[in-house]
Amino acid sequence: MAKRHKTKKKRPPFGIPREIILLSGQDVWPYTFIADDSGGGCGKVAMPTDTALEDVQAAVFTPLADLTRTFHGVEIGIVWSPLTPDSWVGRISSITTDRADSQQI
Repeated sequence: MAKRHKTKKKRPPFGIPREIILLSGQDVWPYTFIADDSGGGCGKVAMPTDTALEDVQAAVFTPLADLTRTFHGVEIGIVWSPLTPDSWVGRISSITTDRADSQQI
């Protein structure tokens, strides 16, 4: 009889994001995100300086929302506000979806 190897469930590489700090830059927009487990990460978005702010914010948030959905099964939303003249903070919250209505026959 063959034995099955026990597989451990992998821990997600980060917790659910709570905040993003976005800085303006020249052709590169650096950002940092903070997650609920005191973790987080950082990165850069390569976009020209004259790109619309909403486009840069979407380029930062969309992949993070996709990863959160994949790793945690949670939908998140964001509200951006200015922090300084050249930086912005995005407050992230979970979006509640009513799945019970969609599962009823």
